[in-house]
Amino acid sequence: MHSTINAAETAGSGTGTVAEIIDVGNYTYLRLEEQGIWIAASRLPAAVGDKVKFSGGAEMRNFHSRTLDRTFESIFFVQMAHRVGQDVDNIHRAAKEAEGHGSEKMALTKSVSVQAPAPGEISPLADGKTIADILERSVQLKDQSVSLRARVIKVNQNIMGKNWITLQDGTGTKPNNKLIATSSELVSPGDLVVASGVLRNDIDIGSGYTYKVMLENTTFSQHNVAP
Repeated sequence: MHSTINAAETAGSGTGTVAEIIDVGNYTYLRLEEQGIWIAASRLPAAVGDKVKFSGGAEMRNFHSRTLDRTFESIFFVQMAHRVGQDVDNIHRAAKEAEGHGSEKMALTKSVSVQAPAPGEISPLADGKTIADILERSVQLKDQSVSLRARVIKVNQNIMGKNWITLQDGTGTKPNNKLIATSSELVSPGDLVVASGVLRNDIDIGSGYTYKVMLENTTFSQHNVAP
């Protein structure tokens, strides 16, 4: 049986109580009690009875999971999902730390002193972008794949099932000189990387916390560890 994506259902969002949960590889499948629907998100630590908020869902009909040998009549693959009142507070603290405003250290933060790159220190990719480019043209670049060369400034691990990575490349003017990337991959502070991901705008993670620009589903290559 083949799955088809319903283009009209690209804004699936809401809040529900977890009635059933299945972890499959890097994904978590959740059946939500109130809506009676299934959603799939990046690996999410959750349990039956938890309240989960989700957004950015695209519906797939007759989706067959070969791993589970099961066909879902309807399932929403969502961009963002988190446990209400729990993970949101953690990621907000992580973002504040990344911006240098937090005083409380998270247990899963890989925190070392990394000096921000000086202007011109990091050569941009020939066919890529800079952080200044991305922030200035975020509306035009929305939902597009972009690549850049940058240094890893801070890493916050395993929040909402992802690693949250702060990048700088020596372009832009504070505070618009940093880019947060989310990824299932793990890099280390100080690494010089080529980051490739999908640019998202106006990310709402709930409880009033939004991010104007974020790089999602990021992959990293050409790692050069700083001395």
